[in-house]
Amino acid sequence: MTDRTGGRSPEAEARAPDEVLPTDPSEPLPRLRRELATGPDGLSAREAARRLAVHGPNEVRREEHPSFARELVRQLVHPLALLLWAATALAFVADLAVLGWAILAVIAVNATFALLQERQAERAVETLARYLPERALVVRDGKPLTVEARDLVPGDVILLEEGDKVPADARVTEGGVEVDLSMLTGESVPAERMAAAGLLGAPLLEEPNLVFSGTTCVEGQARAVVFATGHRTELGRIAALSQRTRREASPWNGRSRRSPGSSPASPPAWGSCSSSSEWRSAFR
Repeated sequence: MTDRTGGRSPEAEARAPDEVLPTDPSEPLPRLRRELATGPDGLSAREAARRLAVHGPNEVRREEHPSFARELVRQLVHPLALLLWAATALAFVADLAVLGWAILAVIAVNATFALLQERQAERAVETLARYLPERALVVRDGKPLTVEARDLVPGDVILLEEGDKVPADARVTEGGVEVDLSMLTGESVPAERMAAAGLLGAPLLEEPNLVFSGTTCVEGQARAVVFATGHRTELGRIAALSQRTRREASPWNGRSRRSPGSSPASPPAWGSCSSSSEWRSAFR
């Protein structure tokens, strides 16, 4: 994304490389239309179909998740879990049943929390997907046409009015609407969006001429040109972040990786004990 002087805007610098928008929606409208290869009358049906094949459907991307049984097995055989299983076996061999059961409890709790975290992320994505409308009013071949929202592509011209859910991230080109942005900003007061010049250096969510996928028009009418669909929208970016539930290494695991013998509870430290009586004295 570039700013009006040709450099990268702060918003673009903050995004991951694969999340940077191909165009800057806040640049002058004639330039934006030129970059999107569109005009006031929108795209042709043929061009829209071609772009749909290139950009993919306008929907929240959901990652494929393994079955519950497979996910449970994965949580029980990752490196830290295997280390804990070995510690459990050593504890029972050394006649430290209480310690063995305690380690088993740690394994179970760890797996349970990991599974709950991933299921929570799945539910969050499903909730975000429900913000998208099923259909949208778009201008194709110069005529208004109702299409499935998932078929929208960058360069489409959409028509918005009171009560509509915005089907994609778009730049207002005519008219004006008040939009409920609470799902993105947390603010309960509707924001006014109109055909106006952008603010230099402002975040996308604060631009006075941009509307965003999943938000609701509470008043007014407007025509807007779509600049982002699917995972490139603000809604799609939030959905992608919610699915990145990679579990961070625990402090105990981090210490054991840096110095196996530094933790008194690590198996290498147990190996330094010369007899099972010393193990008992160390853990009782």
